[in-house]
Amino acid sequence: MSLTPKKRFREQSVLIASLFVVAACGTGKESISSKKPEKITDQTQPQNEVATPVLQGATKIIMTRSGMQMKIAANRAETINPKLIYAYQGKGTALTWDIGGTKAAYERMGLLRRETNPAAQTGGDIVITGNSSGSVLAAWFTCRGFTADSIREAQTIMTQFPASLVKESTSEKILEILSAIKQGREFGAPINPMIPLVDHITGKGSCVPQLPTIITTSNQDINDRRAWLATPSAQTRRFDMGDFSYWESGYAPSSRLVKIGKICTYFADPVMFKYLTENISQEERLCDVRLMENGEDVKLAVLASIAEPTYFLPISETSDAKLVRYSVNGLQRKTRVYNGGFSMPGVMQDAKRLFPAARALSSGRWEYGTTESTVMKTWYDVEINNLQEVSRWWTDLEMLPTEAEQKLLLDRPDDLTGNTMAQRYNYEMNLGYQRAITCLKRGSACLPKRKSIIRGNDMYRPVFTGAAGKTNGPSIKTRQGLDVLLD
Repeated sequence: MSLTPKKRFREQSVLIASLFVVAACGTGKESISSKKPEKITDQTQPQNEVATPVLQGATKIIMTRSGMQMKIAANRAETINPKLIYAYQGKGTALTWDIGGTKAAYERMGLLRRETNPAAQTGGDIVITGNSSGSVLAAWFTCRGFTADSIREAQTIMTQFPASLVKESTSEKILEILSAIKQGREFGAPINPMIPLVDHITGKGSCVPQLPTIITTSNQDINDRRAWLATPSAQTRRFDMGDFSYWESGYAPSSRLVKIGKICTYFADPVMFKYLTENISQEERLCDVRLMENGEDVKLAVLASIAEPTYFLPISETSDAKLVRYSVNGLQRKTRVYNGGFSMPGVMQDAKRLFPAARALSSGRWEYGTTESTVMKTWYDVEINNLQEVSRWWTDLEMLPTEAEQKLLLDRPDDLTGNTMAQRYNYEMNLGYQRAITCLKRGSACLPKRKSIIRGNDMYRPVFTGAAGKTNGPSIKTRQGLDVLLD
């Protein structure tokens, strides 16, 4: 979920007040929205744009313990021990910053340069993760690997990306959200206009993930507690930040709270799918797991992760057979519906628990604003900035913009087109590059203080801090910097 510029704070306050006024007055509607989650349909790309082919060699089949067959590139290792977890965190259309950061990381870390160290990527030295808009770059690099060409082309693609596809106007959202509440329907723009961009990323379906990859999405069928869309029982749903589960009352034979599932789903390439389903229990694992073995899977993962509340309509799962859900006896499964990557601001915890020796590099994520945090608490019982603190516990280095740089990113003019838009995007990419160069120096780890530490007590320390399967074991070391990985 991207932030609106600070100059719109007054409009944000009106939005919050309006939402609460309407919610307090009630709509008298208890039925599920007639506007169902969006089905993904193909969309022809503009004639002047041709999707870059994603070149792949031979593939091989690997098996899970349950007997599921999965396809991966033939030269990839099935057993891995990563040295780096590179987490792309969502910042809306400011992911230009992340491209600049990637260029700097590529220059400073040999394991990110496939041209000179191909074994680092085929051997699984790097795990790449993404949420929300960060899923775009996670998908881009898992389809191509980290090379000078893939970074250069990412820069080129971004300068052609029309920011108008992502609605940022708060005043327009006020009117549309209020209308949706009154009508008891879902709110958001159709996601189909994003398909040409995602098709370009996935090579029109030819992508086979080259890196261990996780893209996170949120599960609307589990996390939704909005009064104007759901039945009254949904308002009793409560989120448990300890294991990322939801609890709900109203199930026979009593009305006590029962766990109904997890807030999120990991779209994972076959190697990470095996590790996440076989090496960590469903109680400890924060999300469900969905196999991502080809371009169509990667495409669905990206669209599901960017389908953030108030931006795009949620979308439905297309292949339930590839999904491993949290198992709850006696509860009937609903159709899985995805509503963005907001549930995990930094996708690191389970990956770090599976590979404790890996260092975690974050592309940076500032705090959510008053509008975002209030809406997420009201609609999903999620304190989203507290989730940010949980994620930050696992980070070893965070390429976080300074306050001045954040303001520059958020104050991007709304009416940019053509060359002026490309120039602005290049400026933002260079801004991210220069900040990352500053951060990626020995002994100069960029790590913001965790605000949840009060009088020595860490209020939002994760519940599970040891290696996977060792809940009572020593806590994994984090916040150590990346000195051991720098050239």
